[in-house]
Amino acid sequence: MKKFKFKFESVEKVRKSREEEALRHLGSAQTNLANAQAFRNNLVDQLNQSLLRREELARTQAAILQYQLENDFISGSRVRILHAENTIKKARKAVERALQHYLNQRRQTKTIEMLREKHLTEYKKEKNRYEQKVQDDLYVMRSQLNTNSDDDAPEMTAEELARQLEQLGVKSA
Repeated sequence: MKKFKFKFESVEKVRKSREEEALRHLGSAQTNLANAQAFRNNLVDQLNQSLLRREELARTQAAILQYQLENDFISGSRVRILHAENTIKKARKAVERALQHYLNQRRQTKTIEMLREKHLTEYKKEKNRYEQKVQDDLYVMRSQLNTNSDDDAPEMTAEELARQLEQLGVKSA
């Protein structure tokens, strides 16, 4: 019997490669989200440090220009934080889309894997049936051989067998 060959093997390979590509894309989207969150956290830290510096300037007698520069930096930091939060929202949506795409690809791959398992199970059943048929044929042939040899040959005694061997020119011991 032939070896098992899945007829949709090329489809299975394509679906697996698409699933792997979707998984890489999901990983990339998650990395982008993590980078955006880290950037926002860095901006928040800079804002907090700037607020502390401004309070220090207010306690000491510093020039108005320094105080105004610190206020401008604080307002610019707040704007950059808002932009970073918008970037995070977009990155989250990208992660959600990538996750949905990956799950869809995974479902398609799982479907073809289940089909493969079904075909493999059918192949194994067919192989077992074939092997059983071959075994049954062997048993039938053996039993026919045994019954034919018993029917064809009349029972002989040792003396008759020895005489026949002598006639054929075979010396008996």
